[in-house]
Amino acid sequence: MIELLLAFVAAHYVADFPLQGDMIARNKGLVFFQAIGFHCLTAHAIIHAALAGLVVAALGFPWVAPFLAVAVTHWLIDFGKSWVGFGVEKGLDIHLTKGARAGPQTCGLYGINVDQALHMAVLLVVALVLVL
Repeated sequence: MIELLLAFVAAHYVADFPLQGDMIARNKGLVFFQAIGFHCLTAHAIIHAALAGLVVAALGFPWVAPFLAVAVTHWLIDFGKSWVGFGVEKGLDIHLTKGARAGPQTCGLYGINVDQALHMAVLLVVALVLVL
């Protein structure tokens, strides 16, 4: 269990930082505003899912369900964190947290701390389901 969880966390941070290029990071919040936003967010989620799938397959577990779980949840969680449309078009300030930002948050419902906590919770649940 602990090996699986540590491998998940390592794969997650590799996918979230070194494997998330500047283009993806800048454009994934443009979902529903520009086509590139949907593609960048989806590519980012699939990179996460691929690494999670590789981790579970390398440890001898079936990979399809974890791949799908990580792909869908990562897409939804990052959508909530990065979408530029929450209240912006109406001049509203709809944010649940300020995250780790130095100044006021300009997009999304929550910041990076909540985002990462949600991703870790998903990985923990997937690991528990696989080993129990």
